[in-house]
Amino acid sequence: MSGICGYVAWDGAPVGERDLEGMIGAADYRGADGISLWSGDGAALAHLSLRITPESVDEVQPLTADEAGLTLVADARIDNRDELIPTLRSAGELRKGRFSDAELILAAYRRWGEACPTHLVGDFAFAVWDGLLRQLFLARDPLGMRSLHLRREPGRFLFATEVGQVLSAAGVPDELFRPAVAAYLAGGFGNPEWTFHSGVERLPPGHAFVVSAQGLRRWRFWTPDGGTRIRYRNEDAYTDHFVDLLKGAVRTRLRSVRPAGILLSGGVDSGAIAAAAGWLRDHEADSHIPEVRAYSFAWDDLAECDERHISNPLAEHCGLPVSEVPADDAWPLRRGWERAMDPHTPFLLAHYALLDRTVRLAQDEGMGLILSGDRGDLVGGMAILDLPGLLLSGRWPTLARELRTLARRRGRTLPRQARRELGRWLREAARSNQGSWGSLPPFRRFLASSARVSGADWLSDDVRRHAMEARENSWLEPVPPYSSHAARERYRMIFTPMHMLGVEASERMHARRLQAFADPWSDRRIVEFACQVPQRVLNRVGEPKRLTRRALERLIPAHHVRAMCKIVPTPLFDRGIRDRARPEIESLIRDSVAARCGLVDGDRLSVAYEALRRAPTGRSAMFWRTLSVEMWLRTREMADLSR
Repeated sequence: MSGICGYVAWDGAPVGERDLEGMIGAADYRGADGISLWSGDGAALAHLSLRITPESVDEVQPLTADEAGLTLVADARIDNRDELIPTLRSAGELRKGRFSDAELILAAYRRWGEACPTHLVGDFAFAVWDGLLRQLFLARDPLGMRSLHLRREPGRFLFATEVGQVLSAAGVPDELFRPAVAAYLAGGFGNPEWTFHSGVERLPPGHAFVVSAQGLRRWRFWTPDGGTRIRYRNEDAYTDHFVDLLKGAVRTRLRSVRPAGILLSGGVDSGAIAAAAGWLRDHEADSHIPEVRAYSFAWDDLAECDERHISNPLAEHCGLPVSEVPADDAWPLRRGWERAMDPHTPFLLAHYALLDRTVRLAQDEGMGLILSGDRGDLVGGMAILDLPGLLLSGRWPTLARELRTLARRRGRTLPRQARRELGRWLREAARSNQGSWGSLPPFRRFLASSARVSGADWLSDDVRRHAMEARENSWLEPVPPYSSHAARERYRMIFTPMHMLGVEASERMHARRLQAFADPWSDRRIVEFACQVPQRVLNRVGEPKRLTRRALERLIPAHHVRAMCKIVPTPLFDRGIRDRARPEIESLIRDSVAARCGLVDGDRLSVAYEALRRAPTGRSAMFWRTLSVEMWLRTREMADLSR
């Protein structure tokens, strides 16, 4: 994807190309279609261009409006163009002609000022320098599909798409931010503003930021409306609404002059993208769908992971050629840890080697855009169900986890939270003799079992303390006042900081292969819908992703929908962690840098690894986070030695 960066000197000192050299060079792969700069009185902005949409082909950035003293740089795809253009024309901000997304953003800023992001739908991060007021305005899209990082200093302000760009500016120290590392090790992330580097902040999703020599303001410009509820008389109406949203989300993301790839598994989320793409190609000739190809993992040895019996027939029905990616030998650390890590984040997807192989193949085959269903589980699935349904179905561990999480976040005891969530329903059910009461566990035993807390005993006490502090300050804004617990939990899941790290990692991985990355499940309108409908419309006990499956039956034959089944390639991960990568892992644990830094206990980590290798199941996710931190710290040490 494209990239942006900028430098502002508050004293009005000359700022030019030399001040941006480091930031541009740190992410020059984002400028495959050109790098352009603008400099003015005390400010310099740069745009690193990767042209994907038809409107971006002739786009020129940085974009200026000289009479207003405004200069804009944007990494953006605006999806509500059909609504914006007539509105902005009627306001006199646009004339006739063809407009790039950057031009629409600048016109929106001229029309609505600081309120302009509320009128924009799509994936975006942008900055507007107002030379007359000498202030900088920045905004990031609500779902965090584009990144924006900041550094504030007494005499200057820096911003860029990537953390590494900010760190590459002259005079910026690269220092570890210990609270963020601790929270990550413990399975959280803490404040959404945090990065792993002291003095470098992340602009949270859905936030805007104004900074000048006099100070700064930051605010959330979008959150799903907690007071709006979508209620229809029957399920068909919900299905019709959702089908329209899904087709619209895929249509806008396939607005591309380059061939597009879909990461297609046997599951519902990526299957829905493929189904919508095929339907649009067959039924909407004016949608200008580009060439679309599916990418699926091919398993021969680990046959239990193979999904081709589901994905290939679906791709054939949708008219998508398939490129199969050999997967059996793509275990973690197969080619060593030195090639795996980004020096600016310890976050590493567990199946990074397999995804990297897929992205490389897609690049070789000329794909300039990749669609994935990463957020599908969070938006339309997960174990986010009505609690009475969980209780009656006997899914008590899931119910316990839901209640325990809610109790912690609300500051209540577990029994009090259970009474609050289930008490009225239990009384009503008893009066009407509902439910299979013989299947319910003794309530006291149920509450006792739900109070257990697990953790990694190899983490240091200092890490645990930082992690607890981070957990208490995990959210900048309150959850909207939804009428149900399930809707509140869905909102939290969609915006989980750990998932946001995954979004950033995916975008960066594709950008390095000259590809734009998009996820239709991260469409703001789909997220609003998912948070405002009754949660039993989306999910029911025994009927996961009920609404998505009903919607798919409007797009593809029902037998394809019935066949869809998510298969997680855990055996590949286990093959690497427990066996094939054992020498590399033992070498990493031996003389651990994380232990020297006081983050982990090296001896206990060794014991935990041996236990993990012997056990049929284990805390592999937490162990992988610890391992990724170790690899990251060693990468940083190597970089320091090379300087």
